[in-house]
Amino acid sequence: MSDFWLDLLPKLAAGLSIALMGVCGMRLLARLTRMLRGEERADALANDAPVGTPPVHALLLAALAALLSRAAVDLLAWGMMRAMGIPGGFFESLGTLWNHWDTRHYIGIAQEGYTSVGDERLRLVFFPLYPLLMRLLSPLTGGSVFLAGMLISRLCAMGCAALLYALAYRTYGAREARLAVAYFLLSPMSVFLNCCYTEALFLLLTLGAMVLLRLGHPWLAALCGMGSALTRMPGVIVAGLMFIALLAEIPRRRMDVRRVARCAGQMLLVFSGLLIYWAINWAVTGEALMYMTYQKENWFQEPGTFWGSTANTVYYAITDFGQDDWFFSWGAQLAAMFFVYALLALRENELPFDLAAYSFVYVAVVLSPTWLLSGPRYLYALSPLPLLLARLTESRRIHASLLALSAVLLAVFTFGYTIAVDVL
Repeated sequence: MSDFWLDLLPKLAAGLSIALMGVCGMRLLARLTRMLRGEERADALANDAPVGTPPVHALLLAALAALLSRAAVDLLAWGMMRAMGIPGGFFESLGTLWNHWDTRHYIGIAQEGYTSVGDERLRLVFFPLYPLLMRLLSPLTGGSVFLAGMLISRLCAMGCAALLYALAYRTYGAREARLAVAYFLLSPMSVFLNCCYTEALFLLLTLGAMVLLRLGHPWLAALCGMGSALTRMPGVIVAGLMFIALLAEIPRRRMDVRRVARCAGQMLLVFSGLLIYWAINWAVTGEALMYMTYQKENWFQEPGTFWGSTANTVYYAITDFGQDDWFFSWGAQLAAMFFVYALLALRENELPFDLAAYSFVYVAVVLSPTWLLSGPRYLYALSPLPLLLARLTESRRIHASLLALSAVLLAVFTFGYTIAVDVL
């Protein structure tokens, strides 16, 4: 490809991403105005009252579906391994299949903690809650922090499915709740619910905050937000839900110092998760933001913009086309980015205002690093995304086709994470 197109196409892609996010942002501003006038609820579509509380058996079935789906992915990975002639029993192969990349860092933190010397100092860029839980639960797995992490991810996946069902049911009803859980569990990126990554814990705590806030427990919601922020930095965005809940009260009741102070306290509790992480950085290295230095020096990551990341992704998708890992890196990232941009631009009104606003901010934040390589995984952790997919269409045939495609891609990414990393 000529230098002209190599220069132009990334710019066009960046402009398109700005346009799509701009459409979403303008529609959100219009909805904010309606909410402040009392014409729209913050936590439901239009001014409709929530549907209600889902039956307990439905929540249990959602959790069971998560457990069975993770077991199916485990068996699929092991079956692929044996089909390629790689020896090993099912249980003894778990480490071979699932102990890659970030998993090794979390195991190192769980076993040894943080340090400021050697290559191990780079572990500081990983937030502390997940490896802490691995260490605490390791006695249940015979002292293995790896198996403890596998257990945590599966338990959290079960909780995520139940909470997602509850959130979707309360907003739309049983049909959309079932579809949301199906999209969540069959997503290609749900492969990360099987390994020692933070997606399951982060989603559990974020969904917990959203559900608790709707049930009238803002302080418990803020506590979940704190845990979310101790798991991954985008967890602080949960604080915005508390602020939106405060704004939603303006048409119905007079603001006073007490309500504002309560909201500020809840938001501060969410941000305290990040403050604790900064304190750990300071205690280990003497600098509260040392993790940002490590990210810049070793992963080439600095704060940037989502349109800058879009341009970079298009550039590398063109220049690296044909490489062995192209599909699993730049190809998948480019597709995921524009899929979510378009979905928010066209369908954000299918979400309650608070979840739509959360989604807009989350996408803008997680796609902003200057050297973005994990965009699809970050976007999978957008908790309202399955709700958007469930409301994409009324056609059962289209949903069936999309879920079938997701299942096929899940098998592909299962192969990519568990086997191709060592084989290709």
